[in-house]
Amino acid sequence: MAEFLITCVKKDEHGVVVQVGIDNNIYEVEKIADEIWNNKNSYFINAMGIRVKVFAFRHPQTNKPYLSTSSNVKFPNSLNFIPKCI
Repeated sequence: MAEFLITCVKKDEHGVVVQVGIDNNIYEVEKIADEIWNNKNSYFINAMGIRVKVFAFRHPQTNKPYLSTSSNVKFPNSLNFIPKCI
């Protein structure tokens, strides 16, 4: 299993992360979530010098995949604080 660093995100009009940047390429959240669930690849971000693992979940109401750095909804998702992809 390979590991990849997510360096930036693109959000929709509601502030939801819909794409992520890896090695100067942009990927849909659905593709990254599928690779996590199928143990094909793992992903992480760099948060103030600390390596933070990225997890994939399904929204309980819409069933759409989303990415988060925390499995606890009470803790902030560090993906919301990395730079926007250009």
